[in-house]
Amino acid sequence: TKYNPHSPYSASKASSDHFVRAFHDTYGMPTIVTNCSNNYGPYQFPEKLIPLFINNIRHRKPLPVYGEGLNVRDWLYVEDHARAIDLIFHNGKVADTYNIGGFNEWKNIDIIHVLIKTVDRLLGRKEGEDLNLITHVTDRMGHDMRYAIDSRKLQRELGWEPSLQFEEGIEKTVRWYLDNQAWMDNVTSGDYQKYYDDMYQNR
Repeated sequence: TKYNPHSPYSASKASSDHFVRAFHDTYGMPTIVTNCSNNYGPYQFPEKLIPLFINNIRHRKPLPVYGEGLNVRDWLYVEDHARAIDLIFHNGKVADTYNIGGFNEWKNIDIIHVLIKTVDRLLGRKEGEDLNLITHVTDRMGHDMRYAIDSRKLQRELGWEPSLQFEEGIEKTVRWYLDNQAWMDNVTSGDYQKYYDDMYQNR
């Protein structure tokens, strides 16, 4: 599908692919472009939807939902993305493009319900107890309603497919964040920045 970004943010990402292809066309650099759907899993920075909401549910903080939560995204467990990159790096065709998706589209509001249900259950709370944390906020300007990824080419040519169903991946992900609260606290507090300040401020 032809690139058609609607915001400066998405346009900047589209431009990176054009730069890569131009280096191949002009200088013969052996390049491959991959386009992936939304990732989730361990160690994701907690400004992203899934770790942010897991942490907010745990601490009973509001869950900010853009608009009515009807934006649709395809989701892929991060380790499946890493496997795909490795496979494409070794076996993909130079100058080609591969889409990496989970065959797994969800509306944001439906994902949030799954997260609440899963976190509540694993914390021993009543199922759905924290649904009242959902808080609808004004949608972002230029926010795309749907991201769709067709991974059939990657599946057909290189034999890749996701290893986890979404509910299974969410279960693993929620358990990881609940078991690694110290990591989450360190990131959300900003303490990790002290390392960079100590290492580089006088260099």
